[in-house]
Amino acid sequence: MATSFKPSAWMSSWELSKAREEPVAVIGVKDLQLQVMAGADGWTGDWVETTCPQQPALISVSLALRRPFKKASEDDDIAGDTIHYGLIKSAIIDGLRAYHARGMTPDSASELSMNSIYSFIVSVLVRRRIAVGRNVNWSSIRIMLPKSSLRGAGASLTTQTIFKEPSLEEQEAGVLRSIGHIGESSTLRLHDLTVPTIIGLLPKERTMKQNVVANVEIDRWVGQGDLHWDIQQIVVKTIEESSFQTLEALAERISKNIIRHSLIPTIIKQASTRDNWDELADDYEVVPWEETLVPKLCPIVKIKLEKPSIYIDTTPGVEMNMDIRPSCNSPYFYLWEGYKRLRLCPRPLIATLKDWIAQEREGSKNGTWSNVVGINRNLGGLQPDLARTPQDAEGITAQPGERPGNPKDGE
Repeated sequence: MATSFKPSAWMSSWELSKAREEPVAVIGVKDLQLQVMAGADGWTGDWVETTCPQQPALISVSLALRRPFKKASEDDDIAGDTIHYGLIKSAIIDGLRAYHARGMTPDSASELSMNSIYSFIVSVLVRRRIAVGRNVNWSSIRIMLPKSSLRGAGASLTTQTIFKEPSLEEQEAGVLRSIGHIGESSTLRLHDLTVPTIIGLLPKERTMKQNVVANVEIDRWVGQGDLHWDIQQIVVKTIEESSFQTLEALAERISKNIIRHSLIPTIIKQASTRDNWDELADDYEVVPWEETLVPKLCPIVKIKLEKPSIYIDTTPGVEMNMDIRPSCNSPYFYLWEGYKRLRLCPRPLIATLKDWIAQEREGSKNGTWSNVVGINRNLGGLQPDLARTPQDAEGITAQPGERPGNPKDGE
């Protein structure tokens, strides 16, 4: 049985997967290839509304039917218990036409984004009574921008929705109740970012760079615009400039840089449209966060890192999640220190990320940065010591059967 949620609940993808019912039949269109204006591409980070580049997009829609398509299969014909995939394809194309018709003169740059494309597509699906609770119990719409990155497979936004079957009274009521919309999850992803760096415990790993493959998810995403470009820049520069011995330390550094120099500034800007930030305390520990919009805007940051080169018979990797909602019970609460003065990185960032962060900290000394020592302690504790050779590294070999004291190179 599916878990009960309040109407129009905003969930993580994990929560939604537990809440939705197992589908009995799915109709879908996969990777429909179209050209879109959706913010920055791999080459163009700095743009305005009139110079937004066109780039390819792969759009997929899956609809889980509420009941098996028994009549359609028995009659070998399109019946009322199924949805013709041509209707889904037409809805995608018509949604994009409407998006671009408005997108030529957007009110703001944030309207040219994957999230806006999703809104136009889903509005057509709902208006044509395709993605409504009477027909489906779950839907997934994925927009992939394969050329939005020069270092990986691109960025994507996946939005999933769960429905209940509305009663006749509910069908005559408001929009959300009439279509049976009861829960939604949105996930921004960066796929297979590949960056060479110094990483590892073995002596040979301290002298030669190897590729690290990073997959990043911003789950429970409610943002606007093309923030994936900024996040990618932070991920790439963090990996390039690092020389950690473990993937665990690198994953945590990446997460913290994304949170402090991309997500928190964006969240505060979004929340400031409703909350009066001038009246809130500079000390993050005494801010009544639960009375602000911030907790509802905070995503979960998920990082997956792999080292594909070190072994010939397997690929080691690590994964970590950070829920960044500000709470005194959170192990990451201290990342909100100096929240009013955190800024997005410039596009593009010509200097190193380390230098830019150092300049930001220096500039904050004349402001309200009240506990920079604590931040340095938490972030600086991850600084690698290149001269250190851990004792337990002697038990790590690059290939099965190697002698610990003499790892083989070149494989």
